[in-house]
Amino acid sequence: MSQLVSKSEIERSKKEEKFVLLTAEQVRKDFAMFGMEVNFSGDVNFAYEELFDQLKVYIEELLSTDSERLMSLLYQIDLSEKELSKNDPNLQFETVPEIITHKILERELKKVLIRTYFKEKGQI
Repeated sequence: MSQLVSKSEIERSKKEEKFVLLTAEQVRKDFAMFGMEVNFSGDVNFAYEELFDQLKVYIEELLSTDSERLMSLLYQIDLSEKELSKNDPNLQFETVPEIITHKILERELKKVLIRTYFKEKGQI
């Protein structure tokens, strides 16, 4: 299903206010289910950095203290081990928490784009 969303569409959508706001809300909702508060100022120009910095702290904590809860969170977000292990040579992250955080944000955006695609097709 994620093949409905091309890499170029993902890159373009990262800059569109509508998708940035919807993605931030999706992140807030998913993390809130696990008792983790994510704040977003609404500044779409710095949304990625703002969300990334907060999520990375949670991911680092979960990796070191509660891997089972991390796996549950990733399941909720619909991010598989296969997706996490995909090697993307364009990524410039060095640590595991950074890679996981980036992939979470990318997956949340894809969820928003897929939902929007089906709404526009009248299937939701």
